[in-house]
Amino acid sequence: MKRTLLLILTIASLTTATFADWKLTQKTKISGEQAGGRTATIYQKGVRQRMETKIDMGAEMNDPEMVAMMEQMGQSMPTFPTQVSQCDLKQDLFINEKNKAYFIDYYDWSTLPPEKLQRRPNQKMVIKGTVTTDSVVVDSGKKQQMFGLTARWLKLTQIIEQSADSCDGYSLTKMEQEGWFVTLSLESESCPIRRPPGESGGCRPRLIIKRAANPGIMITGTMRMYEGSKVSASFEIETTELSKATLDPALFDIPSPPFVEVDSLNELNSKRSGPIDTSTKTVFKGEKEGKAVKTIAIDYFSGNASKIDQDQLRNYLAGKINGIGLSGFVISSQADIAGGRFPNVLGVEIKKAKESGASKVGGLFGKVTGTEDAAKLGKSTAEIVVTLYATDGKTVVASSPATVETKGSVTDAVKAAIDQVIDGILAKMK
Repeated sequence: MKRTLLLILTIASLTTATFADWKLTQKTKISGEQAGGRTATIYQKGVRQRMETKIDMGAEMNDPEMVAMMEQMGQSMPTFPTQVSQCDLKQDLFINEKNKAYFIDYYDWSTLPPEKLQRRPNQKMVIKGTVTTDSVVVDSGKKQQMFGLTARWLKLTQIIEQSADSCDGYSLTKMEQEGWFVTLSLESESCPIRRPPGESGGCRPRLIIKRAANPGIMITGTMRMYEGSKVSASFEIETTELSKATLDPALFDIPSPPFVEVDSLNELNSKRSGPIDTSTKTVFKGEKEGKAVKTIAIDYFSGNASKIDQDQLRNYLAGKINGIGLSGFVISSQADIAGGRFPNVLGVEIKKAKESGASKVGGLFGKVTGTEDAAKLGKSTAEIVVTLYATDGKTVVASSPATVETKGSVTDAVKAAIDQVIDGILAKMK
């Protein structure tokens, strides 16, 4: 559901519509907030589109001393991969500039040759129920010139309804965009609407498009999310730059070496170079100085895991393991745990992950605005099983289920469920 919502938000704000090439920069922030927000720069050339996103953390994050201090503390500015949509090739690219890596997400994995499918063992998708989208545009008749284009004051209403027999049960979400819209590209330069697969398989409803309105791009205005008849969140959108300069085709292609291809979005964001010491790690600070400690591998989460932030949660588990004097190692691929190189492997299966309409908003905008209030909108439910395996990654040493409903995103709910059972699991590691 979250991916459907993200897809519709992208279509609503970035629909292709009279320039051969164009570049647009927009800032999105929570209504009423002075600082923070997300800045997205979109490049369009024909049917190909490139989007670069960054978080605005306020003026203090422009201070080199503040950035250096965060890096010394093991923290850094949150980053998002650059996304390139190659509609003509029926694939999307996700590029991590820092890690010099990229991931190719094909529109239809079922048509790939066997060698490609082997690289995505968990790509199988279960289709259950439906999610229906409906879009309606109301034209006020008002017009004005903006960025040398004729802008119209429009109101776009989109409704997303998920059926009761779908993976997460019934839900109804409404989004409104109201403001000044312009048309940038020819209709012939648009791609068919599609629904991308999850990054590691799982359960998805079938997408049904009832009506697909194309008002163009909202240059400035307000976006509101509703739960029932109540506004659950409101965001302000402002365009700071719009140009029609000719763009380099290389911006829309697979990057050249030293960039390397990886096999999943998770690996894209956790890629590391050099050999891995999987048997022990050395503690350089504190009372255990110079002592080698047992290292526990933290596997990728399984089950209905497409909605959660795996990097955040697996690092959270690593912190729990480090807290008892052991070492938690977040693997970057299944090859890391092959051959029984770790004394134990820790895994989490997501049995159920459900979030309210308000928490979906938080999941999309909370971390990109850097605002805690946005990240804690609505409630979410998680049902998980935490399992400690032996060195082979298959033999169960201990296993504990947990179910939690909490305020915030589905990732917050999974974290709270982990907290319920992790102490008992950690006791088995010593």
